[in-house]
Amino acid sequence: MTLLVARASALTASRPTIPVVAEGPDYLVVHKPAGVPCHRREGRPGILELVGGADLKLAHRLDDGTSGCLVLAKGRRAAALIGDAFASRRVAKVYVGLTASKPAKKKGVILGDQVRSRRGQWRLTRDCGPAAACTHLSRSVGLGPGDGDPAARLIIARPLTGKTHQVRVACKSIGAPLLGDDTYSGFKADRLYLHAAAIRIPDVGIDARVAPESGASFLSERFAGAWNAVDLDAELADDALPRAAREFLEWQRV
Repeated sequence: MTLLVARASALTASRPTIPVVAEGPDYLVVHKPAGVPCHRREGRPGILELVGGADLKLAHRLDDGTSGCLVLAKGRRAAALIGDAFASRRVAKVYVGLTASKPAKKKGVILGDQVRSRRGQWRLTRDCGPAAACTHLSRSVGLGPGDGDPAARLIIARPLTGKTHQVRVACKSIGAPLLGDDTYSGFKADRLYLHAAAIRIPDVGIDARVAPESGASFLSERFAGAWNAVDLDAELADDALPRAAREFLEWQRV
């Protein structure tokens, strides 16, 4: 009996706590830790299993290595409402990432069709069809001398579509793969340095944001100084988007 209790306690201790960032009648927004999958994988519990609640449904997904704001819908009706907001491009999301490289462009709109490549990768093409990926690179900020920290720049991105690996592919396309992104040849690190910092869905009253809480480079004083200068309200606003991004949204919403 004592052995069974000990094993149960060890299993519970190994399961990460999933903080709730915001809650409303139709949703939960949780802070997904880096390394936790959205769905059960290779014996690791998925986010719904960790949060609990039979009626909760994933409204979207984050890569296993990505941390930050993840929306869970409360029941089918809420899932349909939130799903329609995503499909109609009425969702604003802001991601922050760290790279060890200098990007070919510091800001702008990264647009193109995403196609499968080798070793599980995706890549951008010069084509731009109805299912194109569109990412607004808001800015890239140098972090200064690192004293052994490989992080060189903070990248702030707003994906206007929701393609697989989208922000990671966009960063790779400008010569700045994210720190810790083994799939896209990023500099080796203790985690994938991509964090879903904020999400806004007016349809159901979601307006949530959360700071990263793991990873040596995310917890450094250099990152803290850059993070404190980020205005997430401004980054989420549609009127802050450049003309090319606004035109893309209008095209998608027709």
